[in-house]
Amino acid sequence: MQIDVRGLLEEQVATLGSRQAVADALGVSRTAVSLYLAGKLEANGGRVDRFESRAIERFCDRVLCPYLGSDISRENCQSNCDRAIPTSDPAALRHWAACQRCSLNASRTGQETAC
Repeated sequence: MQIDVRGLLEEQVATLGSRQAVADALGVSRTAVSLYLAGKLEANGGRVDRFESRAIERFCDRVLCPYLGSDISRENCQSNCDRAIPTSDPAALRHWAACQRCSLNASRTGQETAC
């Protein structure tokens, strides 16, 4: 399951009252919000992946896990990062190792982003 960013932004426009309010909350221009909602952001030189990532980070309690390729709650993400090394399950160990290198890992300070 992927996060419906367009639906999330439309909901925020309704909640906050205007595209300008959503743009202010995201730290982008109103034009960028309008272009995204119209499906024309990329055609006008915008980076859809960055825009969606920013919108998810600001308006959603979920993150897109690079390892799983799906969205998970922020709490689940952090608990995966903070747990002890799973030594008896190879799949869990691979997931844990990916979490240790991940840019979403809050405990990674001053390190390069890996995913």
